[in-house]
Amino acid sequence: MPDRAILDSGVIAAIFFKEESSDRAEKVAENYELITVDLAIAEVANVAWKRVIFFNESKEVALKALKSSVDFILGVCKVISSQEVIEDAFEIAITDKITIYDSLFIAASEREKAPLLTTDAKLHEKVKSKRSLKLI
Repeated sequence: MPDRAILDSGVIAAIFFKEESSDRAEKVAENYELITVDLAIAEVANVAWKRVIFFNESKEVALKALKSSVDFILGVCKVISSQEVIEDAFEIAITDKITIYDSLFIAASEREKAPLLTTDAKLHEKVKSKRSLKLI
């Protein structure tokens, strides 16, 4: 059985919306048992919205990628409810001075004893010394 890992929304978005880290995201997704937080659906939907509004991507193309992302999240990943980790996430957000959104994924990572995979270099730099995460 492969190792387990938490995927943040950036990694999931990179798999379905072409960007610099897409190839790396696809490769890591193949090598782990995947877990994410339910927030990933909303955050990936926001990526789809940005692609249409700010990058003039076709609405149909963005919607297709969004649907594929949601299918992946619900069909491939174990999904942790934000409610299950919200108290720990709140503590992490305050301690590390990061958003509650990021801290939900870190709290899931700590609960599952699995590294958080992220494309967020700023987050990685800020918490890498005290949290289990890997920049892809």
